Amino acid sequence: MNAYLNESPYVHSVGDVIVNPGSMLDTRSIDDFELVYFPEATGTVYEVEGTAHELSSPCFVFTRPGVSHRYLFDREHTTRHLFVHFNFEALRRPDERYASLTQSAIHVIPARHSSLVAGIMQQLVVVAGYQSHHWKQRLSDLTAAALGELAAYADHTPEFAVSGYPIQVVRAITYMEEHLTESITIEQVAQQTGWTHEHFTRIFVAAVGMSPKRMLVERRLRLAEELMMRGQGTVKQIAYRCGFGDEHHFSKMYKRVRGMTATEYMERCKEPIFRYTSIGTDPGRTFVNRHVFVNPEIKK
Repeated sequence: MNAYLNESPYVHSVGDVIVNPGSMLDTRSIDDFELVYFPEATGTVYEVEGTAHELSSPCFVFTRPGVSHRYLFDREHTTRHLFVHFNFEALRRPDERYASLTQSAIHVIPARHSSLVAGIMQQLVVVAGYQSHHWKQRLSDLTAAALGELAAYADHTPEFAVSGYPIQVVRAITYMEEHLTESITIEQVAQQTGWTHEHFTRIFVAAVGMSPKRMLVERRLRLAEELMMRGQGTVKQIAYRCGFGDEHHFSKMYKRVRGMTATEYMERCKEPIFRYTSIGTDPGRTFVNRHVFVNPEIKK
């Protein structure tokens, strides 16, 4: 068992709970790690080490062992939250993969509407609820994936670091997001910054770590994947909806960047796990107000 703990998260419990207005989880410290997902904005306050964090937008809360904290849940509305308790040796020792989670004061991490981690949290609850083949190993693998994505988010890797960019770069990325369905050019994007095309490209690459053209393609591919995951159109229809102009260009670009064809991706999306992580679905609601004890806690 010790070897297993060293390699993967050891999940103790998983839950999806709705609490009554005005509820409180009084001051406590825990012996393992806890990751909590609040899928909606709430008036809930998370207090940790003397600092209060109002959870006024969807977010993840990461709590380390031995850290004193409490939750003051929304006074006027019920509050839903999904959680996983686990032990993970990689988080207890210096490990550069998770340094942003373990070596900083970060406790609350914003959640995007299309966050992969949000889908993983829902899938954790579903897997724990059905308890099919190899379900404990699947819970471990899903938890590891969630931690890796959160660490990248907290560490301001290019795909998550918009808030840390120069204002002109933020303006450019926002313009891309608002016009993904249109055949815009990088010249048009550069105009939003007031810089020349050359200067804009140079600053963008320095700040983001990729060219604005590559960023625009990536944003469009992500939008396309959301549509394919939900079965909202054929490859041709999705290509046009995501600003690629024609099906051939989209298919060629998707194959080059993702290493598979768009048709192959759509076939994979028919598998249950992809349905569970689809944007806008809530398959875990079957298991709301469930708390599944997976493995006995191991005190360290």
